[in-house]
Amino acid sequence: MIPVYSVAQIRAVEAQEISKRGEASLMKQAAAELASTAATMLAEKPGTEPAFVIALIGPGNNGGDGLYALAQLQEQGISTLALQFGDHVHAEAATAYQSAGGTLTDYSDGQSELANASLVIDALYGLGYRAGSPLPTLPAHSRVLACDVPSGLHPDTGVAEDNVLRAERTVTFGAMKSGLLTVDAPLVTGEISIAGLGFDFSAVAPETQLVDEAAAQELLDEHRSWRDAGRHKYQRGVLGLIAGSDLYPGAAQLTAKAAVNCGVGLLRTHVPDSVRPLVAASVPESVPLDDQQIKEALSSSRRHLHGKGAKISAWAIGPGLDGRTPPTGAIAEVFASRQPAVIDASGLEVVPTGPSEQPRVLTPHAKELRMLLGRAGVKVTPDEIAQDPIRWTRWAALAYNAVVLLKGPTSYIVAPNGSSLVVTHSSPQLATAGSGDVLTGILGYLLSDGSLTGTQGLRTVPNRRIMELSACAAIIHGHLGRVTAQDGTVSASRLIDNLPKVMKHFGF
Repeated sequence: MIPVYSVAQIRAVEAQEISKRGEASLMKQAAAELASTAATMLAEKPGTEPAFVIALIGPGNNGGDGLYALAQLQEQGISTLALQFGDHVHAEAATAYQSAGGTLTDYSDGQSELANASLVIDALYGLGYRAGSPLPTLPAHSRVLACDVPSGLHPDTGVAEDNVLRAERTVTFGAMKSGLLTVDAPLVTGEISIAGLGFDFSAVAPETQLVDEAAAQELLDEHRSWRDAGRHKYQRGVLGLIAGSDLYPGAAQLTAKAAVNCGVGLLRTHVPDSVRPLVAASVPESVPLDDQQIKEALSSSRRHLHGKGAKISAWAIGPGLDGRTPPTGAIAEVFASRQPAVIDASGLEVVPTGPSEQPRVLTPHAKELRMLLGRAGVKVTPDEIAQDPIRWTRWAALAYNAVVLLKGPTSYIVAPNGSSLVVTHSSPQLATAGSGDVLTGILGYLLSDGSLTGTQGLRTVPNRRIMELSACAAIIHGHLGRVTAQDGTVSASRLIDNLPKVMKHFGF
């Protein structure tokens, strides 16, 4: 996992590194990473004309990084131009660039050359950007490589100006910054690479941790064993699904089909009588579950390990439920159990607040998070949630004594103790009806498999592991969205059709 720090933390460590190694040394090292990425981008999409790189140069060290990078590209035989955007530039870096044969000119004089650029390096502000600072206008379809932070993006808050310089890639220095992950940032940073530059963060606690696909794969493999190949269906995970209503019969079917296509050992479905034949027809692998069988499944007696009373290893609750009715009967008994559960959609309207022995993860989007907080007596506006999502997700985690996965372009996973994970491995095409029901099926399956939770049904799943599996589900969901979008428009049904091959990609 990738540690994520605030701008203040990074500035403090950067100051220490400058005092030890010198400013010029660090700038040249940063410039080398920037130039290397620029060369890679040019090689990925070679044009018919010789490569031509333009850098927009600001007045501070970010502009100095850009000038040193242009100098290195110039020495590699790549044609470059530096456009000065401001009253002055970093003097030593400008001298180095001009000594390498580069041309530095005022932005107003060279602006027309931007139309001919193979690549534009944005080296205007970096961490020094402030709201309202002037920004240039680039030709449509310009390929942009951002130096540290895209200009027009606030590095602390992740809020972007309307005319932000949207990057195809961003090379950020020192460490991952929280402002590159939140609010507008995922829409404008492009692919982010971290140039660590040898910064020492050993004495600094990160604000959160970013889970990428490689980290997710490691987390999924953590408890896997060669013995897993010999498991029978009950050992592969038994998921209980409580979902559906007369008004929303499709949600139960989507979650059920998603869980089955993930590879769950057995799916037990508790749905209204009117929905049962629909689920039986669309998901014939599922087995109905009535109130008495739920009581048997919740029993700790070993006589219920097999057959109709097979003990359920995890629950998925909420898709398509009638959320106007307080939890009674079967749902109330499940909420009072110690079996892990993912709770989504209408289930969020009935999940109890306060202490709970059940390991559970709530999966709201921003509007549902506001509703959850309101039920707990916490008033918050949509803007406040957008500006500080981890803070408000933490409030909900504490109020419901549950892990909370806040869904969005960036997903935030927070535990009651305040620890958090972040996932940006998403896809805009996932913003479609039923997509959340698919995520519930994926996460329900992950929680049901003892080889993934590390419990094998013998002990309670700790919140840390629920956080990790929630992050893995978000990663799988995001990858699923991109795979599905490659062949056309995305719907929940098409996501489900692609689940088997995506699960295989993750080792299932």
